[in-house]
Amino acid sequence: MSVGDLNVPAPAGKEYRKASISIQKEEWTQAREHLQKALAIYPAYSAAYNDLGAVYARLGDTTHAREALQQAVNADDHFVPAYINLAKLAVAEHNFLEAEKLLTSAVAADPQDAQSLMLLANVELLAGHFAAALTYCRRVHSLPHDSQALVHYIAARALQQENQPAEAVAEFQTFLHEEPAGPDAEKAKKEMDNLEVAIDQQTREKRNAALLP
Repeated sequence: MSVGDLNVPAPAGKEYRKASISIQKEEWTQAREHLQKALAIYPAYSAAYNDLGAVYARLGDTTHAREALQQAVNADDHFVPAYINLAKLAVAEHNFLEAEKLLTSAVAADPQDAQSLMLLANVELLAGHFAAALTYCRRVHSLPHDSQALVHYIAARALQQENQPAEAVAEFQTFLHEEPAGPDAEKAKKEMDNLEVAIDQQTREKRNAALLP
């Protein structure tokens, strides 16, 4: 929770709770209206701006989504969820440089936030910064975290690009152990199988070369 949100007046908090119920029901227009009312009462409500940005995104209005999320950051420059949501908008537009800046700010605000670190690792992977991606993956590994199996998939992809196939296979195996039926499981299995075939071929080629006179 943002520090500023601790001072939310009761009427604004009531509208925010109504918005949360509407969001759960996927009633986006009603949620937007309740959030706008909450912000009219308390313009420094970071969480309300953040949720409003998410609602606008659901409504397909990325311009207003970005504006609302930026307002959340303006109200509290340590509000990590808003940085994350802004970064997701940037990734959707393939603006990896902007996403990297936003997630770096999120990590600076909370160095222990595993989600920010994992997303930053993925952005570095997408941007082709494989060593940086691995650095952030290792930072996630060093923290207590739940439901972040994807970090092993990211690490595996980065290790592939860094020409470390055996290490990549180990990361794929860990990913599949933690998320055997997830949406990326089949893709991970295929990539791991291809790597293992390539490793076996390289091993045979080295053995045959060693046997030649």
